[in-house]
Amino acid sequence: MTNSSSAARRAAYLFLALCCGALLAFVGFRLYDVHGPNKIVVGGDPYGLPAGSTVIRGDTPDMTEALATVPAQVQTELRRAMELFRSGAYSSAYDIYDGIVVLYPDLLPALLGQLNTLFELDSLSSLQQDRLSLLTEKLQGRYPGSGLSAYLESCKIYREGNSTAALELARIASEKAPAFYQTRLWYGRLLMDGGRSIQATNELKTVVSLSNGDEPRAYELLAELYRRSGQLDSCSALVEYALSQFPVNANLLLLQGYLNEYQGHFDAAEKLYQRILAFNPDFVQAREAISTLGEKSPPGSGSGVVLSPQDRAQTACDILEPLVEKYPENLPLKEALGRAYLKGRQFDRARSQFQDIQKVDPEYPDIQQRIQEANVTRPAPISKGDGLTANLNRAVDSLRESIEPATTHDFTTMLGHYVVRYGATPREFFKKYSIGNFRPVANNVWQESFYIAPYMHTYTVIFDSLSHFREVHVVVYDSTSSSNHMGMAPEIYTRLLKQNSRISGIGNSTGETDCGDGIVLDAAVWETQDNFEMLARVVGKPAEVRMVRFDKSVLPAGLKLCDYTKYLNEF
Repeated sequence: MTNSSSAARRAAYLFLALCCGALLAFVGFRLYDVHGPNKIVVGGDPYGLPAGSTVIRGDTPDMTEALATVPAQVQTELRRAMELFRSGAYSSAYDIYDGIVVLYPDLLPALLGQLNTLFELDSLSSLQQDRLSLLTEKLQGRYPGSGLSAYLESCKIYREGNSTAALELARIASEKAPAFYQTRLWYGRLLMDGGRSIQATNELKTVVSLSNGDEPRAYELLAELYRRSGQLDSCSALVEYALSQFPVNANLLLLQGYLNEYQGHFDAAEKLYQRILAFNPDFVQAREAISTLGEKSPPGSGSGVVLSPQDRAQTACDILEPLVEKYPENLPLKEALGRAYLKGRQFDRARSQFQDIQKVDPEYPDIQQRIQEANVTRPAPISKGDGLTANLNRAVDSLRESIEPATTHDFTTMLGHYVVRYGATPREFFKKYSIGNFRPVANNVWQESFYIAPYMHTYTVIFDSLSHFREVHVVVYDSTSSSNHMGMAPEIYTRLLKQNSRISGIGNSTGETDCGDGIVLDAAVWETQDNFEMLARVVGKPAEVRMVRFDKSVLPAGLKLCDYTKYLNEF
């Protein structure tokens, strides 16, 4: 009986000890949770950390608290500056940040944004250099020994050329402020440059999660990591997702162009590069990508030789050339060789094959289109210091070397795309294009008409009062069109829209707009720094398409879509 009571007492003591231990553990956990290191629980953002992962906050500065102290208009300007910074427009971003700092000299997001912009600029004026030193000292004095201070020091010495020390300081900054995603992004970028792909991937995924998927640079760098390591499927999936979130991001579009080239889709790649240049004409990487179209090789992790699409095209040429030489009368063989030359960017040889086919059989299927495709001049590679203006000037100068004025239109000059600069005199214009094709219809107004089945083309060229080339008006009429096009855009419009998109890049569709007086306009617009184009049709007139091209400097400001009707119908 005594033994039984003693055992029961020991069991009770043990149970009580376990309960007290559990209670102490719970209290300790709660105390640690409340007073221990602050953590951030991340969501399940695609290409980020797994949902529910935690990141210690450390001494990460609170940007949200600082933003809450300024008006909504200032917050909007800060967001605009950040978007400009992300798109590479550093000078514009700097100006906005500078204006905000003047009004709010202690606003951390503006100070840090201005510093980041200065770190990214290629060259600094003496005033900007002083500003960089002043702001760096100011923030390091406000946050001594912090992750932010180490981050700024890392950026500073990296700019001075010491990448090794910059990497170590970036690591320290990430450890002190693990939840400060700008520090993690910088650290990931340096790791990537140093070839430490696995660590860089983890850092960039952390940035995606900490920014809630709102930092395009993390996606850019992560996709580039996948591309460099030969993980092209992962790169393609990531780029596709990122472009759904940031559809006009130039670096992501550039990567998508590379991926298209690796698969041999040169037309799609070229359209992407042209799209980049449409909204960022000075984006050097896109211009270089166009100049080397078809020459890029997909990177691989193995030691084997990876052939570029151009190399593969050359292999096809090596096989087809002796066959064409042996059977010169076989036109499909000649076409296949011409296509291989075309893929290899050997335009002169391709054109020669297609022209030989045309001489033998002028009605050979699509031969005229093949010749037009071969009438492409390869853009000259540009160096980093070259600007858009210099390249255009060189292009115009080379075009002026033509001895005889053109009497016919090829694919690149259709729809009034006269390769003459705005501001040219009639003498310069007709040195390039035969005056015999034109007739004067008014003072400084010349018009030419020609028929290419099934369309009748009428182009009107306008010079201003000082005899400077300023406008082109185009009317194309389809005599075979019927009015029954089932509520869709007629074939002439869709065909000319595609044709102009191949020349000018991808335009912006306006959709159908009611302009009053029974006029419903459906149009597409192309706009650059110095050129404006509009291709339009009036709903209910399926046989007619009109287009205008303007020197943008002569267009009145503030025009709306329907205001262009008078220009479209002028001739």
